[in-house]
Amino acid sequence: MKKYLKKLGLFITVAAFLLSMASCEKDNNDTPAPNPDEAYKAVLKEYVDEVVVPTYRLMAEAALEMRTANEALKNNPTTEKIAAAAEAWMNARIYWEESEAFLFGPVGEDAFDIDGHIDSWPLEIDNIEATLENDAEGLTGKVAWRDLDAEVIGFHTTEYLLFRDGNPRLLEDMTTAELTYLTAATDALVWDCVLAYVAWAGEENVSSPVKAVFNENPDVVARLNESSDFKNFADKLKNATGKYQGVFVAAMSEISDGAADIADEVGATKIESPYTNHAVLEVESWYSWHSLDDYQNNIKSIKNAYYGGRGLNTPKTNSLSAFVKTKNQQLDAQIIAKIDDCIAKIAAIGTGGKSFYEVVRDRINAEYVDAAVDACADLGTLFKQISSSIIE
Repeated sequence: MKKYLKKLGLFITVAAFLLSMASCEKDNNDTPAPNPDEAYKAVLKEYVDEVVVPTYRLMAEAALEMRTANEALKNNPTTEKIAAAAEAWMNARIYWEESEAFLFGPVGEDAFDIDGHIDSWPLEIDNIEATLENDAEGLTGKVAWRDLDAEVIGFHTTEYLLFRDGNPRLLEDMTTAELTYLTAATDALVWDCVLAYVAWAGEENVSSPVKAVFNENPDVVARLNESSDFKNFADKLKNATGKYQGVFVAAMSEISDGAADIADEVGATKIESPYTNHAVLEVESWYSWHSLDDYQNNIKSIKNAYYGGRGLNTPKTNSLSAFVKTKNQQLDAQIIAKIDDCIAKIAAIGTGGKSFYEVVRDRINAEYVDAAVDACADLGTLFKQISSSIIE
């Protein structure tokens, strides 16, 4: 009897083990495959919350500092105040250039075209001079924002009014009309910067001082109200709503496509075209001789977008880089290396202490120009691989 019970116990144990294995196998087979949308959402959240919105916030705040500096200059012109205004322009310019890897959504030409309004190049110098001669005395920021062409306002017009040959203007060379124009154009610039920030972040999510500036100009408020598709755009991108219609692949592709676009633009349009054509007037930011800084900051905008944060040395856990690495480790390593390679090669264009304006004017440093152009093209190609083979 004991022997029979012992065998029965062994049978029950084995049967229980086999049933357990079968249950585990069934559970494993029933486990749903990972949802790629969840991975995309994590990357998009990091990108929006840690890169895009902070960059536009810093840009809006820097533009307000620029406004303060230029108003102080107008009210009491001194050499020191010109230097302070020039420095404020430089600081605001950095954040704009660091936003150029994400020139879609509210800033794009299919929305509010803030890019076109804030950064048109080249300038219409004849029209600027005509405004100075005829209309500057009564010019206000609201009139400038609403009525003036993009080629006579924005970053480059304020640059033209503040700089000559890479240096702040001489006090004795600045006229009352220029100071009036400068403050009006700066107000227009401020509202564009604030509009970009508010459209992305949502008016309820910005500080009270920024909200107050946004509401200074009813035309700016009306511009945002024209389309609900571009209000609170941060939430729309993170959740693939609005224009994305629930397609997370489309939202995710904005990151890599934006990076590819600016890499190509820096290499082909901003560097190669003026150099090849020997066209100094095509050199962006040449009044301040800030061009090579602009181009490096454009690539830094790519780095921030790819790393999932501003000014990082290592990509964050939910960055696009980390996502690409899970799919193609070699591609991720190539992109990281090429980003730094681009920045270094653009800086090298200025070998000998030259501005890009001087490089183009004097047709020098060709080997460094060619190397930078090639590096930018390579970087654009690498980012296009993400959209074509990684995000699907």
